[in-house]
Amino acid sequence: MKNYQSNTDMELIADILESDRQALGELYSRYYNKVFQKCIKMVKDHDQAFDLAEEALMKSFENLRNFRGGSSFSTWLYTITHRHCLEALRKQRNSNVQSATDMIENDEPLEITETMDTEEREITMFALINALPEEEKKLLLLKYLQGETIDALQQSFEVSSSAIKMRLMRTKEKLNQLYALASVIGLPAVLSQLEQL
Repeated sequence: MKNYQSNTDMELIADILESDRQALGELYSRYYNKVFQKCIKMVKDHDQAFDLAEEALMKSFENLRNFRGGSSFSTWLYTITHRHCLEALRKQRNSNVQSATDMIENDEPLEITETMDTEEREITMFALINALPEEEKKLLLLKYLQGETIDALQQSFEVSSSAIKMRLMRTKEKLNQLYALASVIGLPAVLSQLEQL
């Protein structure tokens, strides 16, 4: 059996285009974990990241003939992965009863700047919600997406109604600040900072 581990990406791609399945397996093994890690950073969900990584890799392999080598294969692959994850976030957002922006605009509307178009704004907001600590994210989703009452949340989180209201207020304020920051320095930079906290 031929050993492909010492082959360059371009050599593997040439073999794959000649229908070499072992070369395909080597390229898959070489990049799967990196692609998965990129997906999980974007969607914050292990199962969804697993599916998205598989899909992004398959999409890139199906389009290998379009790879011209103007950049490294890894850069080309990560660009496909990034776009695939953004598309998944957009579809996920559209499947919700309310958009991520509307979900938060309840008692205290978000201070949304006009530096982004509507789609970019909603993708940014959805990504920021996903990046919140699990407890904060869960509280927002239950209240604004699923329409849970304060009483139901009080029982679910085992705290007083005033504590629930305070947590909601603080979390929305935090989201406002994160959004404002993302509009200035960009979403990736904000998400990177959140990961380091």
